[in-house]
Amino acid sequence: MIGSTEQRRHDEPEDARRGWVAPTPADAAEAAMDRAMADAERAVAEGTASDDQRTSVGRMAGARTHEQRREAYRTDN
Repeated sequence: MIGSTEQRRHDEPEDARRGWVAPTPADAAEAAMDRAMADAERAVAEGTASDDQRTSVGRMAGARTHEQRREAYRTDN
């Protein structure tokens, strides 16, 4: 990447991170979902997650973007 010292993974396109803007919730419901996702991921990392939290975080594992992760998390919540 031009002007970047960051190494890209072999499976990423050349411009994978160029122009990236952090996603922001569109409304209060999305903001609440993002907080719930963060709580679930934290609980999994700390080993205190409920079965539902572990399942939800597992569904998010294959998602590439934040929006895809939110949709995967929302699927059953």
